[in-house]
Amino acid sequence: MSLRTITLSAAVLALTGCGVIYTAPSVSDGVPFGTAYGTGYDVKVVKLTYESAAAANMEAYVPARLPLAFQPGATAATGASPRVPPMPGLPTATARRSVRPAPVADKLPPLARFEAYHIGIADVLLLSVSGYATLEDLPGLISSQSKRQGYIVQDDGAIAIPDAGRIRVSGMTLQDAEAEIFQALVAAGIDPSFSLEIAEFNSQRVSVGGMVASPQLLPITLKPLYLHEAIELAGGAKVTDPGVSSVRMFRDGKIYRVGLERLLSDPLAREVLLRGGDSIYVGSEYREAEAQRYFEQQLTLRRELVQGTQFQIQLEQIAAQRDATAQDALAAQRALFKDRLELGAVERHYAYRTGEVRSPGRMALPFERSMSLADVLFEQGGISIQTGDYAAIYVLRAETDPQRSGGLTAFHLDAENAVNLAVATRLEIRPNDVIFVAEQPVTSWNRAVSQILPQLLLSTATRFAVPGGGP
Repeated sequence: MSLRTITLSAAVLALTGCGVIYTAPSVSDGVPFGTAYGTGYDVKVVKLTYESAAAANMEAYVPARLPLAFQPGATAATGASPRVPPMPGLPTATARRSVRPAPVADKLPPLARFEAYHIGIADVLLLSVSGYATLEDLPGLISSQSKRQGYIVQDDGAIAIPDAGRIRVSGMTLQDAEAEIFQALVAAGIDPSFSLEIAEFNSQRVSVGGMVASPQLLPITLKPLYLHEAIELAGGAKVTDPGVSSVRMFRDGKIYRVGLERLLSDPLAREVLLRGGDSIYVGSEYREAEAQRYFEQQLTLRRELVQGTQFQIQLEQIAAQRDATAQDALAAQRALFKDRLELGAVERHYAYRTGEVRSPGRMALPFERSMSLADVLFEQGGISIQTGDYAAIYVLRAETDPQRSGGLTAFHLDAENAVNLAVATRLEIRPNDVIFVAEQPVTSWNRAVSQILPQLLLSTATRFAVPGGGP
């Protein structure tokens, strides 16, 4: 062996001994990992499969909630019209039994598309005269209604307009009713310059009661009303355990049921569209006789309200002012929350991304929902295709089980076969998780060589620069 070879080998050994050669981070299984580096962690590497992802997702976690001002229906709930009187005689909530009831199969009503609103009995229609028309241009049309300027759809489905007669509009859409009134005014020789709107929705209502904050009757309007929105407009469900609570809907003599927990999470259950006459009951334990009494109460109350409904333009103005005030209050609450969020004054949950990713660092977990491993890997550039090892992707999670205090589980995803990336969509990220992507072996070698060569060249040059140091 030549002196030059011996010198090169000695330089490599010297650089290795003094720690100059590049050391790549990795994940090791077992206690020695913690013992060697002084962390005290007992590391358990678990292969990431559909089964292990499902087991990991069972760990309790509730994503941070947005303020009430951002929740669906917040505007409508805050600006509710004062015209609807409080609903008397609602049944009291049934007390929960100490024994957890067995789950009951859900029965959802048939899903339907939202249709245009059809005018009904007791609705109040408002005719507004166009700009060039005056009270004199329409004798008797508005002057007889100068204080109310509205027309109640009577029990025969018609409205009575002076000088034009009775015009049947029940069952029509707003556009069809406008055309019908237009024809009636033309036939009566009256200038048909007007616009039509529904000033008060009274013919179709939905009752919400049981274990909610504010039981009430909700009108069906031009905007679709869904089951979960109706419960939120009533102040939300007030139950201690959504897992054993349910929502029942009475429609056309049939009773439909959906678990409250499913209603809060399943997109399909949140597509149940309500229609006039539906009754909603929220409870933790179902008793058929009590629910039947509740539905009978709602039917009686609805009949009384329809019979006693009167239109008052002053209340319309009060409601409009209240709606505007509520909108301003909600906008202020939302702006305040965004400012606090920007300044870091809102408590957030974070996870961490490191290793061979394009954008390592801390990332905030989203509000109201969970984030999957796939979201982490493919956001902000994803994995570095040049240096990242798709066969060595890890999610490092500290154990919450007291029996494994100080332990750490490393969920290993081998995505060298790209099909396995589908599993990444199933694993939910938890606060303080660390997502680590190891480097490719060739990357590790390339980095080590890039560090060794300058030191070797310097050592060799120094060796041969010393007098007598040549071969």
